[in-house]
Amino acid sequence: MLYLVNKNAQISTGDHKIHIVNCTMRPNIENTIELGNFYNAEVALYEARKYYTNVNGCKNCCNEIYLKK
Repeated sequence: MLYLVNKNAQISTGDHKIHIVNCTMRPNIENTIELGNFYNAEVALYEARKYYTNVNGCKNCCNEIYLKK
């Protein structure tokens, strides 16, 4: 599965959300960084932390790494 991270942080939490490429909640492609193809979202979370310290999974497509704040 191809994972992306939002370049723009969420206003309310400061999180950069991780999405799968076909998520209905993902931002426009130009506002994302392609993380790569991974077997699970945990690996995508690790990769996203190379770009941003405050990252979180999308509740819709990456629920297994979503942390409610």
